[in-house]
Amino acid sequence: MCQFKMNIHLQSKHTKHLISSPFKHATNGQDADFFTEVEVAYDEDYLKISFVCHDNPYTLENSMKQHNEPLYNQEVFEVFIGEGKEDTRNYLEIEINPNNALWMGKIANPDLGESLQCILELVNPQEAGILHDVSISENTWSGYLQLPWDFIGRDTLGNYRINFYRIRSRVSHLNRDWECDTDSCDFVCWQSTLSGEEPAFHRPKRFGHLLLA
Repeated sequence: MCQFKMNIHLQSKHTKHLISSPFKHATNGQDADFFTEVEVAYDEDYLKISFVCHDNPYTLENSMKQHNEPLYNQEVFEVFIGEGKEDTRNYLEIEINPNNALWMGKIANPDLGESLQCILELVNPQEAGILHDVSISENTWSGYLQLPWDFIGRDTLGNYRINFYRIRSRVSHLNRDWECDTDSCDFVCWQSTLSGEEPAFHRPKRFGHLLLA
């Protein structure tokens, strides 16, 4: 298992890497004062990601339940992954929310975050063969994603760029159609995108490295 802060090195299908340090705020890289755990493993068929979002008191206020609704407007756990070792201009974005709904898109980011990215295609989770589930307990929600390699793509050298992102609400919302903003929510990453005043996820230069060996 890798000991480098910026990398995940999976040596075999039996190896898992646990990220248990605080995620960092997307804007400035400061440690969040709440914890997110991520565990990564793989086998011949799937990349397996499980997570625990601690300190999440308003989980039940997330109202979206349909796949490919704009889940990113409320609380989500997100995965960004693209093939290769270099900064990736094309990658997948997979989101899961506390209601076990998914948002999945193929993203083009030709300027690596210097201008707006675009969604090339929304992906049907059933057609992609994604396995997923969530559970909710007091002040915490958790879940897993099993992403088929046929969906992600197979890099011949086992190199990928990856990041994990979480949106967490800090306040209660009376309107079921509430949307997150910087006044009400935290936007945190495994590898901070260091986006400045406004949180931004799509900064491929800041993605970490995943190596399958």
